[in-house]
Amino acid sequence: MARPSLMTCIEVVALAAWLSLASFLTLRGSETQVVQAIDPEALVLGPSQERWMGIFFQEQHVGFAVQRTSPIEGGGVLYEGRSQFQVATFGKLQKVTTAGTALVDTSGVLQSFDFLMLADQVRLVARGEVQEREIVMEIDQAGETSILRFPVERPPQVGMSIEGIIRQQEMRVGHRFSVPYFDPLTLADGEMKFTVTDVEVLPSGEEAYWMESQFGEVRTRSLVTPAGETLRQEGSLGLSMMRMTPEEAVKIAGGDPVDLISASAVQLEPGSEALRKPRTTRHLRVQVSGVSADRLLHEPPLQRVDGDTLEVQMPIRLELSSLPYSHAADSISAQPADSAQEDAPKSAVAHYLAASPTLPVNHPEIREKAKEVVAGASTRLQAVEKLVNFVFTYVAKEPSVGVPNGLQVLRSAKGDCNEHTALFVSLARAAGIPTRIAAGLVYSDQLGSQGAFYYHAWPEVQLGGEVDWVAVDPTFGQLPADATHLKLVEGDLDRQVEILGMVGRLRLKLLFHR
Repeated sequence: MARPSLMTCIEVVALAAWLSLASFLTLRGSETQVVQAIDPEALVLGPSQERWMGIFFQEQHVGFAVQRTSPIEGGGVLYEGRSQFQVATFGKLQKVTTAGTALVDTSGVLQSFDFLMLADQVRLVARGEVQEREIVMEIDQAGETSILRFPVERPPQVGMSIEGIIRQQEMRVGHRFSVPYFDPLTLADGEMKFTVTDVEVLPSGEEAYWMESQFGEVRTRSLVTPAGETLRQEGSLGLSMMRMTPEEAVKIAGGDPVDLISASAVQLEPGSEALRKPRTTRHLRVQVSGVSADRLLHEPPLQRVDGDTLEVQMPIRLELSSLPYSHAADSISAQPADSAQEDAPKSAVAHYLAASPTLPVNHPEIREKAKEVVAGASTRLQAVEKLVNFVFTYVAKEPSVGVPNGLQVLRSAKGDCNEHTALFVSLARAAGIPTRIAAGLVYSDQLGSQGAFYYHAWPEVQLGGEVDWVAVDPTFGQLPADATHLKLVEGDLDRQVEILGMVGRLRLKLLFHR
């Protein structure tokens, strides 16, 4: 087996942070799509406003973004944009490219949007239309197309179209407002809240206003003119943008880039006990500071929160119970054995067996591979063990920046913890095993002389019995996972971005481990 290599979830969270900072950008798709992309020929010749921004990570110039606003025939506005930036993960320099558009009508109501993202081996294209009380989206990834529908009470905005809303506001310190918002990357919707916090006099003598925005746990701070033009933006993880000339914006800094993984590590506080043999640790206790204890997950018996103390106790394999498991020639299914399982609401079980745009559970390639991997298993535990071993040995450990997709990982056979988790969850659900995604922290001493906790993602499977849900880690080849897995959130990318509220603030002091 390959040596376990630390791969963390922070890359995909950072990507969400960047896209929330720089807006969502898109590209036209094929002629056979269900949702019609914006036709550039609908534009009229006329004045447009083009704005260039330099992208910075911890003050290092890593990329650029350019946006353009144009009037369209019949009224309304078309927002266009593209960006390119580079980020280092584990010393590997990776490039992320985005491009796209958003179209609003004469009243500023969003009509349609689309975007393209290219990162490493990842290619993601999404197109959306606001149709009455519904958003209809078409997502292309891994050569497959998904059609999604989201009910909305009011037409939302996306990142690029927010600019028009800001222009309508009265710029004065203390002014607050909110906007219905939809995030095409995480598929999350809600209210984006704004507060004007300060005023600044520019060298030209004109005034600009500092504005804070929040959508879920994603926060940004922007310096905008009364006309709504952004001069500077500051986001999570040390990401920022600054208004620049085109010539300056595209001048990417040389030298050694700041490594995203190392920059986001949570070092143990002074006075901590030394953590030896983390991969075999079954019981761990840490003191938490920097964030409120109610931000941590209390899920006994595996993870308990008591005041500012977080305690994790992972069972050994012999302590795990398992349901009987069988599979037929044409389908794969798990057979529940105890009354608790049989009495469980079907909707709850179905949620952990369902497909999603990143978890193509019902794709023939996924189902066929799942059937092949779990062949011969007579218990659910045996089936899970086969899946853990397969993903661990099959997927090459390589850092990746992008949105993971189980089918794409099956085809490329490489990636970090996000790709390992996406493939495992896709296969496990296809095999009829209720599975969910956890994200949080894991300890490693492989990235430097002094160990630290790094952001990480892993699956949890339902095995039944007293413990019921058990953490496994196909990135490390673990069943069950070790006790240095500190769970902070549960769910796909829409929940994982909550980690952004803890990056740079969370501190840990190791109290006990064995």
